[in-house]
Amino acid sequence: MANGSINQGSKYPFTMRDKDGDLLNGSNTYKLHLSAGIPVKLYWAVTIYNPVDGTMPLTDQPFPSRNQFDQPPSNPDGSVDLYFGPAKPDRVDAKSWIQTLDGRAFIVAIRLYGVGTEFYDQTWKPDDVVKVK
Repeated sequence: MANGSINQGSKYPFTMRDKDGDLLNGSNTYKLHLSAGIPVKLYWAVTIYNPVDGTMPLTDQPFPSRNQFDQPPSNPDGSVDLYFGPAKPDRVDAKSWIQTLDGRAFIVAIRLYGVGTEFYDQTWKPDDVVKVK
């Protein structure tokens, strides 16, 4: 799983801060934009974790995660927008939303399996997590 070989290895970029440098807080709503052409041969997933112990928070969702098999809607250019928050934002498809715990910090991890060269040379990289105002 930790193999660094092109199209075989896995990478887990993560953040505990939003674009403004503030710690992620489950009381707020955030958006993560993933550009088109996520460079994976196997699959990708975005998962949230508790920063204290690394476990997944227990929410009403079976797993605090979304992946390509959930088939979140894509934008016309093929990019994907995912949202994090204690409640699903209006006009956001449920397949694009990951529930957070009100008042609790969290980490966002992008899990990439079978990573292509675009990740390593940074011709593809995810946007920052942005607080929705």
